[in-house]
Amino acid sequence: MQILRIQTVRELPFYKVFWDGILEAEQNDNPFIEFAWFYKWWQIVGANEQVVVYAVKKDNDIIGFFPFSIKKKWGINVFSFTGENIANYSGFIVKKEWLMQAVSFVFDEISKRHRHVLFSFHGLLESGLSSKIIEQYFIERQTHMSIFRVVTPYLALGQTDFSTYFNNRRKMHGVDRREKKLRKLGSLSCKTPEQDELWQMFKLYDRRWSKEIDMSGFTVGKKKEFFEQLVLIEDEALQIEVDVLVFENQWIAFTYGICCRGRYVTYALGYEPNFNIFEVGRLLNQETMKRTFSEEYKVFDFSIGYEPDKFDWHTDIDFTRKILASGETKRAKLLHICLATKARVKEMLKSSRRIVEWKRNVWGQLRYLVKRGHMKDWLHYVQKLFGQVFSFKHVDLYELPGSSLTMLHRQVGQLYDEMQIQEAMKLEQDNLVSLFYKGFTVYKDCFAKTSNYAFALHAHQWNVDALQIVEPLPKHTYFLAHGDDQNIDVITAFFQKIKPTKALWVTAGFWQWKKRRRLQKLGYKRIFHMKHMKCGHFERSRVKNYSENGGGIHFIN
Repeated sequence: MQILRIQTVRELPFYKVFWDGILEAEQNDNPFIEFAWFYKWWQIVGANEQVVVYAVKKDNDIIGFFPFSIKKKWGINVFSFTGENIANYSGFIVKKEWLMQAVSFVFDEISKRHRHVLFSFHGLLESGLSSKIIEQYFIERQTHMSIFRVVTPYLALGQTDFSTYFNNRRKMHGVDRREKKLRKLGSLSCKTPEQDELWQMFKLYDRRWSKEIDMSGFTVGKKKEFFEQLVLIEDEALQIEVDVLVFENQWIAFTYGICCRGRYVTYALGYEPNFNIFEVGRLLNQETMKRTFSEEYKVFDFSIGYEPDKFDWHTDIDFTRKILASGETKRAKLLHICLATKARVKEMLKSSRRIVEWKRNVWGQLRYLVKRGHMKDWLHYVQKLFGQVFSFKHVDLYELPGSSLTMLHRQVGQLYDEMQIQEAMKLEQDNLVSLFYKGFTVYKDCFAKTSNYAFALHAHQWNVDALQIVEPLPKHTYFLAHGDDQNIDVITAFFQKIKPTKALWVTAGFWQWKKRRRLQKLGYKRIFHMKHMKCGHFERSRVKNYSENGGGIHFIN
């Protein structure tokens, strides 16, 4: 055997035929070792890294390629697979019948050439042959080795009665019900975007992760350019498939999938945060599963990780390994111990869902506040943080009876008009879209230059988000969602005009003393006083009823 060293990206295209030929013959379904992926990565992301590809030649035939990224740590040459922070899976490009001999030959040559050496290989699927061969090599050489693994769930489309399987699971988390609600509000469809629309994908991804920690770097620097260029690849085994969920001509979710010979790997998912209440990410994922099944894919790969969403749909699991192995020198062994300790801690932390969510949400929120937060955002965050230990909530429920409405001595024209969800989407106000989801009729100010949210009415239920109360309304009663005392008299007069025989309910919090005083002047009567106190693990709720009917229709969760 003979080794050919490929050290520049300009040399690589001369070997494309051999590289593609080996993977085609082996029916490779790992997209991250395809020539198209590696070539683009080396051109864009790995341009400033020390990369070398060992091509193994035997009897005038190239039987394999070993792409390595080489780094120096403590004077030790660390050989790792290329794209460690971007490729989910890795491996060697070698003819199967020569894999053991080629691995032994290349690794022996590296060990002879470098006195201080350490191997760090990520992304090795346990079901794959490369992982077994590498482990066997290090065991036979009695090399100090550490192995780490992370779960990799997948859906075996080719071995499952998909129609039955899908129908049994599509109702999980109420996705089918949320989809129906969304379709009632406007047009909903899936599509494949054009090249000049991809900027929306990155924008949506940034919005989804604006208040959380994202470790993938999907939209950062050269990685963004790399993922955009991959979409342009044609006539290769590697293909990028972007699916978009569109509501009223606006992107609300997308999936970025990497495909290779019957395997679909879910790589990135983003969605509009204001539409998260509709579970649009789950909805699009289901649509993508249906599409891949109809196109006769064999495997729908959810990629590495312990996220609950992945286990909702998986039929089987694999494991993705990271293997560390060091040379015989004390310096290499010491570095091995340090890297192995770090990897062990990382593995333990990632396997804990509570720690992962704490890092993602708490640190992400703090980062958002430092970069973009205003004073009111900081106050809200501190209040929320303090409320986890101690909180005192005090809410009054007021009623303006329909049978004895006090008509305001004020001429009221058409001050407000119903707002459509398309207008609410443009405002990008938190919780505004959720009002439509909850069934409210949302109103806007007719005389404002732009669509401004004014208030919302519900004909069937009243709710207090602070106390997690959602209860049905009595007949001939409406519930008013209006946060402060501004224009409460005008809103009441407008309601009297459009619903003259109906009663109106509204809430006022502990600090909204102006609103309570104004409501009393307008003729509202307090019918319920609700308190909730929390101190550590102790919680207590009290409800005082001021209504004549004894409160039989009210139930506090």
